[in-house]
Amino acid sequence: MVGATEPTPGDELYSSFRRMFKRHNYFLLKGRLLIVKISRSKRPFWGLGKELLDFVNELDNYALALLVLPREGWVFSKADVNANIRARKWRLSESDNNYKINPPLPDRNMFAGKARFYEKLGISEL
Repeated sequence: MVGATEPTPGDELYSSFRRMFKRHNYFLLKGRLLIVKISRSKRPFWGLGKELLDFVNELDNYALALLVLPREGWVFSKADVNANIRARKWRLSESDNNYKINPPLPDRNMFAGKARFYEKLGISEL
């Protein structure tokens, strides 16, 4: 997608990383955790687990990418994620303990292509 990687089986972090993140939608990008959620619906939507969010909020920095196509979607910083939750734009569902994310999403977070993705995160290309 954008140059993010998972630790490889020989890496020191691999077993811890795989134990915490069982699905393959968590990556490392320039020293920060990148959480990738993909919507394949005509009317896109995503879910973000509260337990996962509580855990990653202990990290210095992470980003959340909400994809509608392999290189298109929205990207949110840790501050953006928490601001949307505080403003109740992303509401917690008691039934499954997931924050429900539905459009419309802010244009300022939208990206199409790798260069815009990096720009939105404030990082230089790899």
